[in-house]
Formats: sequence, structure tokens, C-alpha cells
Amino acid sequence: MTANFLAWDTSPLFHAIKAGKLDVLGDVARTWQGGGRRNVTTQTVVDELSTYGLSLASADWLEIVHVDHLNELAALVKWMDRVSGSKSNEGEATVLAWAEVNGAIAVIDDGDARRIALRHSLPVWGSLRVIATAVSEGHITEYVGNNLVDALINSGARYPCARGQFISWAKQNGLL
Repeated sequence: MTANFLAWDTSPLFHAIKAGKLDVLGDVARTWQGGGRRNVTTQTVVDELSTYGLSLASADWLEIVHVDHLNELAALVKWMDRVSGSKSNEGEATVLAWAEVNGAIAVIDDGDARRIALRHSLPVWGSLRVIATAVSEGHITEYVGNNLVDALINSGARYPCARGQFISWAKQNGLL
């Protein structure tokens, strides 16, 4: 699994849309080590977003995939059980299943789901790590990274850093 292939869960996309920053997140997500990066999300995530009246129609950087091959369905059953199988975790389960089968890193902001994924040896990042990686590679400035995170916080995202503190938090946590 490599960082040039990301599978996105609902929460990071939800907050980027609410903040009017989906295009900025796309800029951050598309580039890795000077080259292109493939970004996908599942149809279940698209459906979850639509229940809030939100759309990914403008996200040309994000490919919509389906969890419908037999090996993906088998992985989905496993991940539904692992992330408690509740209706609110369907997007996470589809992202984790698809990422596992297709060799992507899952991008999930829910701490419990990330811990479960790591416990089962599946690479998973939070959206802050994606943003910090873009800063560390010089793709975006610290100012842009900080402003993006502030906008996501203002949209209701709950992160371990306060507004204006993303860069110092990322440095303290070894991401920068």
C-alpha cells in the first residue's frame, strides 16, 4: 500500500463541502511526491453525503467506486463487523473494505475506526495527515494548510488542534 492511492470516507468530504473547500482538498489530495495521486470514494459515501443534501459533482479529482466484487463483498462483511456494523459506519466499512482489497490507504477522521483499521494492519490516515503531507512536500504553504484546517474546524470538524494551531500540532506530532 502506498500513499499515492487514497480512499476517502464521508467525514473529511462532508466538512470540505460544508466549508466550501472541496476544491482545495482536491488540490491537496491530488499530488504526492511531485506526481499524481489517485483518490477514490465509495458509492455508499456518496449516498451518505446526499442524505445531507451534499454532492461530490464538482470533485473531478475523486473517482466513485463500488464495493461489488466478491472479494470486496467478503471484506465488507468483515469490516462491517469490525466497525460495529451500525448504519452510521457503512461508509467507513465500505472505504476500509475497498482500501484493503485494492491497496489504498483509507482516509478516515473517526479515531475509533482508525484504531480498528490499524489493529487489523490496514494503513489509514486522517485528513490532517494528508494536509500535513502536502505542506511537508511543499505542495501547499503552511498558511494554506492552516487556513484549510481552520475552515474545516469552522464547518464543525472535530480535530485535535484548535483554530490557528494546525502547523504547531502537526510539528508536535511528527507530521511536519
